[in-house]
Amino acid sequence: MFEEPNFLVQIGHNGHLMVEDLLQKGYADGAILSPADYSKGDNEGISNTIHNYDGTVLFDPQFYIPRSDRPKFTHYDYHQEFGGDAFDTVAVGSENETLCRELVDLQDDLEVDAYIAPARILDTFSDQKIEEWVELTGIFLHIAEEEGRNIPVFASLPVDQQPLNDKSQRSKLLNNATRLDPDGFYVSTEFETDNRYPLTGPSNVYSVLDLLNSLKQNHYEVVVGHTHQVAHLYLGIGVDAFASGHYVNLRAFDTRRWDPDNEQGGGRQVIKYYSDKLLNELRVDQDLDLMYQKDGFDLETVRTPSDYDDPLFEGSDPPSTVGWALRDASWDHYIWSCYDISRKYREKSIDERLATAEQTVEDAEELYEEIEDEFGMLTEPTKQIYGDWKASLSTIKSEVL
Repeated sequence: MFEEPNFLVQIGHNGHLMVEDLLQKGYADGAILSPADYSKGDNEGISNTIHNYDGTVLFDPQFYIPRSDRPKFTHYDYHQEFGGDAFDTVAVGSENETLCRELVDLQDDLEVDAYIAPARILDTFSDQKIEEWVELTGIFLHIAEEEGRNIPVFASLPVDQQPLNDKSQRSKLLNNATRLDPDGFYVSTEFETDNRYPLTGPSNVYSVLDLLNSLKQNHYEVVVGHTHQVAHLYLGIGVDAFASGHYVNLRAFDTRRWDPDNEQGGGRQVIKYYSDKLLNELRVDQDLDLMYQKDGFDLETVRTPSDYDDPLFEGSDPPSTVGWALRDASWDHYIWSCYDISRKYREKSIDERLATAEQTVEDAEELYEEIEDEFGMLTEPTKQIYGDWKASLSTIKSEVL
């Protein structure tokens, strides 16, 4: 399905206009539709728009926590019928055939380019939960292949980071996942709050890369959802596509977003600038201003030039005073950068992709150290990410090449 590494926009609230603008300019390869943010009718219109620009359309059923009170879910029969307030556990059986058939029909109505199966979050790798996942996924694959269109079918694999760190548990998951025969996997990994952004910790990083690499070694296509600049590592080991959303929202896979008992308060939104040279973001009103005020420091050092960041770098005023906003600036620049990441891995063999990822992390670490010597510690990222990422890539490289 994916001849070259792709970037897909994970559409969130009010993200459809941004997606159309990006597709029109050639800064995205497609998008993943969300039932939590758009009604079926709206998603049908968004799908048509994406296809008008020859973009790829996928639909994520977001059945990770079926007991959810996200208002848009009420527009979808499968969430009302098989989710709802009373849905706490699942009994895999004949009723799941109806669920899967409804989801195949729904994705046909949305004219997706590949089916994505429903799946509950695998927060543990117990025999029961894995077997339920295998059975539900198997039912969906069978119905999609027998009754659906002749398009690829992806198994959804939403996993928690903690059990993934255990090699024996990871092997158990992989052995069961490969019992099925999908065309590929749509993988989303939920991390601990302190670690999910950016991805840190050698065991955390390696366990995710090992999972993805193992799927690739078994000749499956792999799409990674809800991600960020760690996509350099994913693409470096051969992942076919990654997806991310706008400004923090949807960059990390977090099932609390769908949990009806969760009452997260909204904090003040901080304007940030994504620098691919540093593999992370800088606060405009703190980090970029500090660099701007330093005599002899060239702010271009951290710049990732896009269509959206000229006001920050080409004027004579401090970056925080130029009115660079969340929408039409920070969000768009970040998404442009995601697409630019995918372009860096196109037309490359696996060893060339690994080398590109390794060099990118090495260069980012060197730049961070130069800035650290000049200014001290930045607001983000922490220097730890570079060592963790290099070590994990090195281990994977020894297993791949």
